[in-house]
Amino acid sequence: MESQRIFLTGASSGIGAATAELALKQGHRVWGMARSAGQLAELVERFPGAAGYTLGDVRDPEAVQEAVAAAAAEWGGLDAAVPNAGVGMFNPLESAPLAEWTQMVEVNVVGVLNVVHAVLPHLLESGGTLVNIGSVAARNVFANSGVYCATKHAVLAISEALRIECGGRIGVTTVNPGAVHTPFIDATQNAELRENYRGQFEAGLDPQVIAEAVLLAIGSKGRAVYSELTVRPDRRA
Repeated sequence: MESQRIFLTGASSGIGAATAELALKQGHRVWGMARSAGQLAELVERFPGAAGYTLGDVRDPEAVQEAVAAAAAEWGGLDAAVPNAGVGMFNPLESAPLAEWTQMVEVNVVGVLNVVHAVLPHLLESGGTLVNIGSVAARNVFANSGVYCATKHAVLAISEALRIECGGRIGVTTVNPGAVHTPFIDATQNAELRENYRGQFEAGLDPQVIAEAVLLAIGSKGRAVYSELTVRPDRRA
């Protein structure tokens, strides 16, 4: 597979960290952005010259612009971007704090838009690929997660709009995971729901599976576009 220059947010843990490591092992270059270094510092040591990172919050458009500019300057452009950073909190609509809704919208929608706005000129120049991380919640609505579902519906709409407007010039894929075994559930402040749902996430997909789907989309460049990939846990076990 041809080496790609990839910009990735939420890259310090979970799906982001798994995607960064798999991409580097496949010979790609990865520039991560996250609020903390996490596993990124280790990847820079293990893959010198192929991995880099910037600390920052996707909710800050200037921080995103600076991170994208650093990555593009380092490698002379970008071939792919994965706005992976996201957050979800379970709570009934009638009792959820407004701050939870605001945080999900700011990270999951505004954060994605900040990244898209910064990377799009580079992807259009290289004929690259954008891989958005949606969710099965992008196609379904579940109790106690209405606002989270709304944010992932928005992510899917952003992808579809880009496909309609920029199709033929860039590839656009939305990867929709089911439950993934990451610390995702820990953000939920409703203790009862957090513990009720914890087992579902612990029995969920390995983040490596989602990383493989992301790299499949990136690697399809020039042959086809996977417009949408839904990956669910196998509950037969």
